[in-house]
Amino acid sequence: MPVLAMTALPGLRVVVRARYSPRTRGFVFSSLLLFPRSSHEARDTRPQALTFHPLVFQQASARKGRTPHAKAKAVTSNIVSRGSELEQLKKLSHLVLETASVGASTFEELGPQAATVSPSVLLHTLHDNTTADVGALEGAMVYEPCDVDYTGSEDARLECVIDKAFVNLGGMMADRVGGLVSVEIVEDKATALSAEAIVAKARHMRAMFDEINVDASKYLFKIPGTWAGVQAVRTLEAEGVACHVTQVHSLTQAAAFGRAGATAIQVYVGRTQAWYRNHPVHQLSNGLHGSDKAQGVEFVRHVKTTFTNESLDTKIIASSINDRENARALAGVDYMLLSDRVVRTLNDADARDEIDAIGVAARGGDVPTVGEVTRESFEAALRSSPAFEEINAHLELLHKDEEALKAFVKTSVMRND
Repeated sequence: MPVLAMTALPGLRVVVRARYSPRTRGFVFSSLLLFPRSSHEARDTRPQALTFHPLVFQQASARKGRTPHAKAKAVTSNIVSRGSELEQLKKLSHLVLETASVGASTFEELGPQAATVSPSVLLHTLHDNTTADVGALEGAMVYEPCDVDYTGSEDARLECVIDKAFVNLGGMMADRVGGLVSVEIVEDKATALSAEAIVAKARHMRAMFDEINVDASKYLFKIPGTWAGVQAVRTLEAEGVACHVTQVHSLTQAAAFGRAGATAIQVYVGRTQAWYRNHPVHQLSNGLHGSDKAQGVEFVRHVKTTFTNESLDTKIIASSINDRENARALAGVDYMLLSDRVVRTLNDADARDEIDAIGVAARGGDVPTVGEVTRESFEAALRSSPAFEEINAHLELLHKDEEALKAFVKTSVMRND
C-alpha cells in the first residue's frame, strides 16, 4: 500500500498510508503512524498501525437497537507511541489526533478514521475543487425532490440542495473512514432554540442518508447544547438517531443531555478554564472553587462522576486540551482530541507508573448534586457558566459559514443551472 503523504514534526515522524478507490474516485486512508525520529534505549520505536475504533459509541448504539460492529478487546487509538506517557494514555482513553486538513483551520478530521461535515468543510471542498468530493454538490443539484418539492421558492430549494450536499459528502466520508462522521444540522439560532425544527431537520437528513444506503451506525448529528437540544435529543435517540451534543460547559447541561440519552457530549477544557479565570465568582456556584486542578479538568471530573453515579451511557469527548498536564489529568475520559503539539510533548515524556491514578476516571470523589432539571434551572446554569457565551459564539460562526456557503452555491452554481 503506498505512502500518500509523509511529513515531519519536531521529534516525530508522521506517515499517512492510503489506497486509491475507483468507486469513490479518491484515496481511502488506512492508518496514521506517529513515532519518534530518534530511538531511545528504553523505547521500542518501531511504528504500529493502531486505528481509531469507535467502540464505546457502538456499544451504546447496540442497546438502542442498532447494528454494532465487532467489539474491540481494548481501547485503541489512531496515535502511535511506545514507552511514553502517550502510550500510557492510549490504554486509558481513546486518543484522537486533531488536525487541520489541507490548510483549512476549520476542517477538523478526527484523525484518518472519523470526520466532520459542516458548512465550512463543504465550502472548503467547493473552493478547493481538486477532489471527487465536489461531486457532493453536483449530485445535490440534480436531486429531483429539491426541484419538485420546492418549485417556486429559490431559498427553499437552496436549503434542500445544501442539505443533500451535506448528506452526499457525509456518505463519501462514511465510505472512507472506519469510525463515525459527525454532521452539523443546526446553522442558526432560530433552529437551535426550536426542538421541532431540530427534529424535523434530523429526520429529513436521515431519510436522505437512507436513500444512499448509509447505515445509521456510521454517523451522528451534531446538536447544540440548548434546552431545545435536550428535547430534540430525547426524541431522536428514542428513534435510533445518534446525537453528538456540542458546546457543553455546565454540569446541569451535561446531566440533562445524559438523561436524555445523548450518544456523546463534547466538552472544552481549555475554553472552560479561560472563562473561569475571567469570571472567578462563578467558580463557587459551580463547585469549582478550592480545587487543586484546573477548572476545565475539574469540570470533566464532575461530569464523568455524575454519569457514573447515575449509570448514564453517554460518552464524553474532551477537546480544547492545551497541554500535556491537562491530558494527563484527563486520563480515563472516553475520548480526547489532541493537537500534534500536545502529542509531541506526551511522546517525549517517559512513562510514569502513577498516571492512571491521577486521571478523572480514578479520582472520583464528591461532586455537586444535580436534581431535576427544568427549563429555568437549565438556562440559569447556562448563564452562570461559559455555555451561554460559547453557544452564541458558535451559532454565530455557523450562521456566517452557512451564509457564505449559500452565497457561493447561488452565485457560482445555481445561476448557471
